[in-house]
Amino acid sequence: MASVNPMLGMLGIVAVIAAGPVTGLVAAQVVQPLSKSISALPPHPAPAPVATAVSTLPGREADGRVERITFRLATAGRARCPALEPALGLVLQHLSQFELADRAGMITGLSLDRGPGLIAVVPGGPAALAGIRPGDVLLGIDGHAIPPETALATPFDAARAHARADAVRDLLAHTKTTPFAISLLRKGVVSTVTVTPRLACPSYVHLARSDQRNAYADGRHVFTTTGLLSTVRNDDELAFILAHEMAHNILHHALVMRGGEVGHGIGRNLGRSGRIVRETEREADALGGTLMLDAGFDPVRGAAILGRLGGGDLGIELFAAHDSAGKRIAAMRALAAARQR
Repeated sequence: MASVNPMLGMLGIVAVIAAGPVTGLVAAQVVQPLSKSISALPPHPAPAPVATAVSTLPGREADGRVERITFRLATAGRARCPALEPALGLVLQHLSQFELADRAGMITGLSLDRGPGLIAVVPGGPAALAGIRPGDVLLGIDGHAIPPETALATPFDAARAHARADAVRDLLAHTKTTPFAISLLRKGVVSTVTVTPRLACPSYVHLARSDQRNAYADGRHVFTTTGLLSTVRNDDELAFILAHEMAHNILHHALVMRGGEVGHGIGRNLGRSGRIVRETEREADALGGTLMLDAGFDPVRGAAILGRLGGGDLGIELFAAHDSAGKRIAAMRALAAARQR
């Protein structure tokens, strides 16, 4: 399984899920496409922030936490990834992600009609070192102006919002690791900063507002939900979720799952199809655990969340997309022990 991103190694975006799951941490808990946009920022005073060591807008601490861990995994584990992308350590939001009723406030308060706005910045990351702050609005990337939002009166559409976010990420991804200029709007003043990205594993991670407890990968993006985030007890557990889903994308498992040998519906986890599905999950656990170790996380402590998530495989291993929680935790112990030798 596997929240709005990456993202360019790490452009994170609070996004609405626009695609169905391909591979997931808990296969039985399928996240359906969200029909509504994300909600507007909460009014002040904001809830007490979670200790995330990330600079965020009020109320966006969860997005910052996801980005901090994703950025750490993506940069520390880059030796494991055959294809690398530039990482900035930031999270963006777009006006198109909001319902019509919320857009006027986003324009008045955050100028999101001018371009994507910064939700969170990872301290010590390229964006932070360049002086970019939460609340800034991106106007241009490497000499390319970001087109302002259009159709402001158009009702929310998940596909349109997702395409808008991907277009900006693609501009950032094309910068590679060469220093480049970003034009910013801050409190009505336009300025330009120079950013030097870091190479990292591809990691377009999105945090979706949903009570469902799930995370999944679709081949390029990773989605996780606020419902699942509310169940994690520590950063190791969150890292386990994110690293597993990132691993699916790094290993191109979406191509495998969409291939002719993997069934659909009730037969998906049976016979040869089931063996293929379970093998991809084992591979994602192995690479995900390795990424965690590279980044200084504890995969054994992280995998403890599996015992609380449960699943919808009827308790029968024959129908399961994953090995049992006990087997998966044991695999993480073996991986950690091998690293210590």
